[in-house]
Amino acid sequence: MDFHREKVGSGGPFEDVVGYSRVLCAGPLVFVAGTTAGSDGSPIPESCEDQTRQTIEIIITSLNKVNVTLDEVVRVRMFVVNIKRNWEAVSRVMNLHFGSIKPVMTMVEVSGLIDDKMCIEIEMDAVRK
Repeated sequence: MDFHREKVGSGGPFEDVVGYSRVLCAGPLVFVAGTTAGSDGSPIPESCEDQTRQTIEIIITSLNKVNVTLDEVVRVRMFVVNIKRNWEAVSRVMNLHFGSIKPVMTMVEVSGLIDDKMCIEIEMDAVRK
């Protein structure tokens, strides 16, 4: 099976250093790389709720570049530092964006992320309509 591949970056500081794309499309399948607050080079907010909000906005902007919306997201993976302290703040933001869409979601605790100020990293998969 031969899929057309389309790659999109978000201008983040690690994309060229590590060698990855923010979004990769292969035919109808759309994959969003692990995204954190600050992935677009903007300052990292202090609260986990604000970091989640900024991360979703970075993802939305990246998906829009390939004409995909959150309505097409089928899977979300969240990697959260100190899940007991942060899961409710993360959930509030996620519910605002996905409450009616209801993709499958996984939230797991991690011991840390690439920057100690970061509390959440989000990956998404979508299928283009």
